[in-house]
Amino acid sequence: MTTAGCSSFAGGDAGDTAAANETAETTEMTTSDVETTANDTASSDDVTNESSDSDSDSDSDSDSDHDSHSHDSTTNASNESSVDAAYTGQMAVVVAGERVSLTEDLDEDAPVHMSDVDSWHTNESTTLAAALDAADVNATESSLTYDGETYEESENGTKLIYRVDSHEVDPEEYTLESDDKVWVLAVTDDSNVTTPGEYIPPEQLHVHGTIDFTVDGERLDFSRDKYQQAGHNDHFHFEGGHANPWHAHSAHVTLAYGMSTLDGINMTDEGVTYNGTTYAYDGDGDNATANVTVNGESVDPTDYYLKNGDSVSIEIASSD
Repeated sequence: MTTAGCSSFAGGDAGDTAAANETAETTEMTTSDVETTANDTASSDDVTNESSDSDSDSDSDSDSDHDSHSHDSTTNASNESSVDAAYTGQMAVVVAGERVSLTEDLDEDAPVHMSDVDSWHTNESTTLAAALDAADVNATESSLTYDGETYEESENGTKLIYRVDSHEVDPEEYTLESDDKVWVLAVTDDSNVTTPGEYIPPEQLHVHGTIDFTVDGERLDFSRDKYQQAGHNDHFHFEGGHANPWHAHSAHVTLAYGMSTLDGINMTDEGVTYNGTTYAYDGDGDNATANVTVNGESVDPTDYYLKNGDSVSIEIASSD
């Protein structure tokens, strides 16, 4: 078995990412911690009506699972295509804030092998649980055991996430297929992980999703130059002139952190600031409500880590 790359998300690139190092803060974020100063002079042109925006975004709102975008390197694609195997894909496992090296201790009889840090291949039909077990990760729908510690979904503050592309799966039931992009996460409240976390280089498996940000029913256009990658943030950005998908280059980018890197936007646990005006989640004061959901469920954006396939909705309704 050939292995390449390093066992962490960051590799050797984290130290070269000045913007990432300057902005890394703890998950207990306040307004001053995460705020990229709201631009009081942001043009009203940033908000476009939904009918015209849907036309301009028709090319960019494609399924983020298999989206083709400008910074995706051919490195992983070439690694996978060079392997003569019936099934190939990518996989990342993060337990309590640490990337698990899947390349270690895989013998010849292992059902899945790794061609680099996150590219897997196999010639046999195998479940996700069997593939993980080969790397000493014992996974069931409600528990995960690694390095002598068991994480139970039922325990307060512990969440287990098994996603293939954007879909939740049962690891014992799901059979791996070619081109699957697998994310396995065991998230705990006491993992003491910093935000935005270790940087994932573009050529490695990182996180994508979609977003719909509306103000009084009008949609914010993230394809505009001011929201694109150039001169922006390495851990979270849009790119290639596309409004979707967003890119998160870490498993520990919170929704609040990501949005607060954008010009004229800031998010805290109390509300959303857009164009110099803050809209409270509970609707107190002169401005009405800001509603924030991920995959249709309300979240606290300051402690919700963005995950692959997440569909984010931010709705601001003013009282005017």
